[in-house]
Amino acid sequence: MTDLTVVIPSFNAAGTITLQLDALAAQETSRAWELIVADNGSTDGTPGIAASYEPRLPGLRVIDASAKRGPAYALNEGARAARGASLLFCDADDEVAPHWLEAMGDALEHHDLVASRQDVERLNDPWVRESRGPSLMAEDVMRLPFPPYLRHAPSSGLGVRRTRHEEIGGFDESLPTLYDTDYCIRLHRFGIEPVLVPDALVHYRYRPELKAIFRQARSYAEGSARLQKRYATGRPFAVWRWPAKHWRPVLTELSRSHRRGSRARLAWLVGWQVGRYAGSARYRVLAV
Repeated sequence: MTDLTVVIPSFNAAGTITLQLDALAAQETSRAWELIVADNGSTDGTPGIAASYEPRLPGLRVIDASAKRGPAYALNEGARAARGASLLFCDADDEVAPHWLEAMGDALEHHDLVASRQDVERLNDPWVRESRGPSLMAEDVMRLPFPPYLRHAPSSGLGVRRTRHEEIGGFDESLPTLYDTDYCIRLHRFGIEPVLVPDALVHYRYRPELKAIFRQARSYAEGSARLQKRYATGRPFAVWRWPAKHWRPVLTELSRSHRRGSRARLAWLVGWQVGRYAGSARYRVLAV
């Protein structure tokens, strides 16, 4: 039986997926593993590029995951096609480091849910890194910003035993963003939380355009409000502070917006504020 199935959801990733496929082709492991690229309807030739790696990745399969738009659907389609006892998820625009596969496989022998450590320096220019700051996955997994502050990790480097994935029904395909956060929250109900694997490193790519940075921040903030409405067990801060929350850093970056890095940071901060207010109105919650 195959030990591990790596699933990459892809959508118009022709400009980046070769880096990830090269990294996977260079992995050294004694484990039986396969790779599934679940294409979500690319129009830029991504499936053909992925298929060209079959000589270097004998366990590679490129599947059509275009019946429903969204990464969560592509991830689930990849998992449904998987033969492995455990699933590893990674993204088409990142790069796994050497020994990632072996380290994640070793960790899954002892834990049901594991997460990769992240590096944001290799694939991002300094000004782009300023938009988000240091990686939140450098030393440990993340925590929800609202009670009960559960631990969670992104699907850009997540590993799970297949039985657990099936037990919760996979990723919630109704969520356009933060489906991986929701995934971890639902696994908490079974007493399972993500464990960081320090030797499993993923080089993570930020968005490199101001509009894309703004849009991603807005979507993340609105998605976080949705999860807060769904799962929060209390209010995380004094209600009277809510209207002013997060505005001080916006003003700080605005004062030095002549710098490219500050404009990138400003795009993220303003996008988050817009999403926070939009999510609050849409889901009737005072979003963090």
